[in-house]
Amino acid sequence: MFESMEYVVGDVVEFKTSTHLLIGTIVVSDYGGAVGYSSNTYDILTQHILYKHIEEKFIVRMVEKTDRLIYWKKRIETFLDALGSLEKETLKKIKIGQNLLELNKQIKSGRYLVGTESGSKYLIQFDKEEIFMVRKNEQNKLRKDSQCIRVLFFDVRIGLPAFFILEPLGKSDFTIRETTRVTEIKEFDS
Repeated sequence: MFESMEYVVGDVVEFKTSTHLLIGTIVVSDYGGAVGYSSNTYDILTQHILYKHIEEKFIVRMVEKTDRLIYWKKRIETFLDALGSLEKETLKKIKIGQNLLELNKQIKSGRYLVGTESGSKYLIQFDKEEIFMVRKNEQNKLRKDSQCIRVLFFDVRIGLPAFFILEPLGKSDFTIRETTRVTEIKEFDS
C-alpha cells in the first residue's frame, strides 16, 4: 500500500535532480507512481522544462501550497461534468419524472432529501450561508451517521454519485464523501 500523496497539482515545490536544485509547479500527480516506479511520482513544470516522474523523495520542500479545498472542488466538478457527458442517454432516462435534477449553491434556504442507490438518505439543510447534512443508512454505517455535519462544498446531481466536502471528521483539514448514484432529490417538509 502506498502512502497518501504529500503534494497535489498546483503546489509549488523545490526538488532535486542529479545535478540541480530547482523550483517548479506540480502539473501531474501519479498515486503509486508512474509505470516502473515504486512510489508516488509527480510531473513538475519549471520556467522552461517539464520534469517527468519525479519521485516524492526528491521533493525537498513546499514553496507554496495550493488551497486543498479549492483543488478538490475543481476536481470533483470536472469529474462529474465528464461523467455526466459520457452517460447522457442513461441520465435522460433517470431524469424523467424528477422535479429536482440537482442541488446547487444558489439555494439559500430549505431542506432537501437526497436518496442514493445504496439506500442512504441525506437530509441537506440550507441555512443562509451554512449548509448541514445528516446521513442515514442502517445497512452501511459511516462515522457520524445520524449527526448533523457542516458541509463545506457539495455537488449533487440525479444519476451521478454525489460528493460532499465536510468539516473535519478526523485529524485532516476536511473529509470528502462520495455516494453511490443519486436516485432522488426532493424538498423535505418535516
